[in-house]
Order: sequence, then structure tokens, then C-alpha cells
Amino acid sequence: MERSDMPGLVDRDAEQWPGETANRATLPAPPSLHWGWVFLFSVLSLGIFALVWPFVQASWVRKIDPDSSATPMLGAALACSVIGYALASAGAPADEMAPATVMERLGWLLQLAYVVIFLLAYFAMAASIRREMAAYRLPVQIGGITLFCFNTLYLQGQLSWLARWQQTGQTRPKPPKGVLWIFMVVPFAAIVGAVALPSYQLYVVRSQVLSALAQAEPVKQQVLDSIGRNRAWPQNNAQAGLKEAAAYASENLAGFEVLAVKEGTALVTVFEGKAPAALHGKRLALVAEGRDGAIVWRCESPDIDPRYLPPECR
Repeated sequence: MERSDMPGLVDRDAEQWPGETANRATLPAPPSLHWGWVFLFSVLSLGIFALVWPFVQASWVRKIDPDSSATPMLGAALACSVIGYALASAGAPADEMAPATVMERLGWLLQLAYVVIFLLAYFAMAASIRREMAAYRLPVQIGGITLFCFNTLYLQGQLSWLARWQQTGQTRPKPPKGVLWIFMVVPFAAIVGAVALPSYQLYVVRSQVLSALAQAEPVKQQVLDSIGRNRAWPQNNAQAGLKEAAAYASENLAGFEVLAVKEGTALVTVFEGKAPAALHGKRLALVAEGRDGAIVWRCESPDIDPRYLPPECR
């Protein structure tokens, strides 16, 4: 059999198999823009480029596979996104605590449909590329998970690889895949840090407040003992049978000082030393007062942010 009888056969050596060059020449030129530029242009255009470029990719796929439905699918996805956003915005209740309206739910449902149809369009494009490039004896490996996560960027890496192969016949290096996952490590870590760090800081500050309350327990008991002995509200540390305030200091508290309040006694401490910046110089007060024939304690603070206080102190 002559080589001219096998027009679809693509060989590794262009000099031995001149039919390869001809076959590559018949392939419509893929969009060769590097995926990094696609990402950068998408960011600089505030996402507009990311809306347009998938249609460029789908248009090329349509050239090699006239039966491809990726373009109308992308159009349907974009329509769902625009209409869904409009419905969700128009149907949002004025009161944030109110339940979602039917219009708002429909809007979010259309947004979900946008994501599903968009991904289906990319999987359809990937299937077309694999099928049509088989005629050139060029195996194209497009990972489903990577396509799902990075769709536009990942497929563009494949198209750039195909563009280089068409021009040079070279298949090395392979299309980018792992680099996309590495590329996402930094923003992913930034997102995790942005979420986790404030939560951790909140936890640290709250734990310091709880620690101060725990340190106050034995001092509170001495104040109660003093009230029981003297049948009066103490107005200072001496009347409460306590040492000077500094004697009860710790690495994060200035100590405990007894102060007189209307119909009661307050045990006050100030955060200092190794206390977090959010608490440094702030006061925490434990107030003893009579209620229904019993002495009860309540805690409060005039200057600590309520989100750092336990519920009973807010």
C-alpha cells in the first residue's frame, strides 16, 4: 500500500512522512494565546474577557467538529447567568433576615444552571477535540477533574499545545496540567488564610477574656465572704479583705480592684502585658448585686468589643 493511500496517517518524522505536514496544514489554526495571558486579561477586564474567550474556543471547536453544540450551550449558560442575577437582585427581600422570595430562589436556580451548562459545554469541547484529533493520530489527553476545576485555562493550554504542534510537529513539552494546580496554591492559601486567620484571632481574644473570668473566681469568693461577714458592700480592696490590686496581676491582667457601684460592688480588671492588642488597656468588670434576696454576679465591659465577650457579658 502506498503512503498516498493513507492521507490521515501522521508520522513522527516529517522528512520521512511528508504527508504529516499536509495533514497538519489542514487543521484550522487553534487560538494560541497562552493560558497565563487569558488569566491576566480576565483579571484586568474584571471578568469580561473570561466571558468572551470561551466563545473563541468554542468557535474553533466548531471548525473541526461542525456538530459541536458547545457554542449554543455557552450562549444558554450566559443567558441563565444574566437572567438569574437580575431575578436574584430584583427578588431579594429588603430585610436580610426575611426568607428568600420565589423570584430570588429562581434567580439562584438559574445561576446553578449556568454553572452546569457551562461545564457541560467544556466537556463537549474536550470530547470533540479528542475525537477529531484522532484522525491526525495525535492522542489528546484532557483530564476530567482538571477540566472541571480550570475549564477555560486548562483547555486553552491544550489549544496552545495543538497550535505549537500544528506549526512545528512537536508534542513536547506536554500541555500544562500540574502547573495549573500549582498556580492555584497561592490564591487558595490566601483565601484559607483570609478566612482562618480572623477566626483564629477571634478565638485567641475570646480565650483571654474567658481566662480573665476564670482568674477572677477565687477573688469573687473572697468578696462574697467579706459581704457575708460585714453585711455591707465593700468599696475597696481593703474592705473586701483583699490585697492591693497588683497582688492579683498576671501576665495579661493588671490585677483586680474592688470599686463601689450603686447597690453593689464591682470587681474590675484591666488587660495589659501579653494581652492581645484588641484587649490591651480595656476593662472587664464583674458586678455583684442583690437580687431576690441573693447575691448574683454579672459581667460587663465599657470598652471591649462585644464579639469578644461571652454571651453572659454582652
